[in-house]
Amino acid sequence: MRIHLGHFLDSGSPYVRVEAPAKLNLFLEVLGKRDDGFHQIETLMCPISLCDHLLVELVDENDDITLELELPEAAVFRKVSDGDSDPAWKIPSGEENLVVRAARRLRELSGCRDGIRIRLDKQIPASAGMAGGSSDVAAALVACSHLWGCWDRELITQICAELGSDIAFFLGDENQIGLGLAQGRGEVCDQLAIRPNLRFLVLHPPEGCPTGEIYREYKSQGEPREFRKIVSACETGQVRKIGAELFNALQFPASRYTSWIDRQLDFLRSNGFEFVLMSGSGSSCFGMFLSKEALSPGSEEVEAFSQGANELGIDRVYDVEAWYAPSIERQLVPNQNASNDSA
Repeated sequence: MRIHLGHFLDSGSPYVRVEAPAKLNLFLEVLGKRDDGFHQIETLMCPISLCDHLLVELVDENDDITLELELPEAAVFRKVSDGDSDPAWKIPSGEENLVVRAARRLRELSGCRDGIRIRLDKQIPASAGMAGGSSDVAAALVACSHLWGCWDRELITQICAELGSDIAFFLGDENQIGLGLAQGRGEVCDQLAIRPNLRFLVLHPPEGCPTGEIYREYKSQGEPREFRKIVSACETGQVRKIGAELFNALQFPASRYTSWIDRQLDFLRSNGFEFVLMSGSGSSCFGMFLSKEALSPGSEEVEAFSQGANELGIDRVYDVEAWYAPSIERQLVPNQNASNDSA
């Protein structure tokens, strides 16, 4: 996440503005089912430049924690025209939203009484395997903890583990936010000190994949794949080697759940992508550009990809890059005196 601190000129109220990135899984292996019902996994996650935006404002003491949700214009139009049949934007805006629950949990543990107003501008679709909701929770916890003066990495990490498996990934570590190797059920995450230049074309179809159901359909395909090969490939920065090691054990059960997985992968391959994969438990799929400069963003070729996907019934096409940032501590400390910034 990227953080900007300031005060509103009209009210003097402090705020934190945060970019909350999505992620892609470059590798995901399932090692078996745990006693607690979750699955043991190993996964390499890469944050990408598709971001939600949160504006978190401190309000009067004893005020409530509120959330205002803003959806993309296309999502609002679809909701009006066809009754919101697309699961991508079926995102709760009230008490049931995990962002609100996270802020309430932090306030409970920190003892703070000030209210918080959160405006969440959604760009990352739900039911996509890109963890937009998890990224929003991590961003909200960082913003609230700063406004309440209680930033504590250990406490925030604890709350992240309580609320979801991959939320802690978006916190990064004390040095950086970038590639993360997650284990356990996904809550134990180590940041890798490597930053390969990667670019992807990401598709998201009009049907999501429920995570629980995809895991229930999973069946072992033999000896587990070794994650160290793709980590070594990332260390070299050679995109072709990274692409050759792309792997997702959940891709097969997801393809049995919805035909959209194979349709996306076939579309990407037919448009010249040699290395393609589904992200997370679906339903987004992506192709890896062999060169970051292979096609200019917004070029005719990229526009042609988008048009072809639209004709297939896929409205959401994202041309994104791997996304890296300094640690939360390094972003917050230099900005402690940012009281003169304005919205």
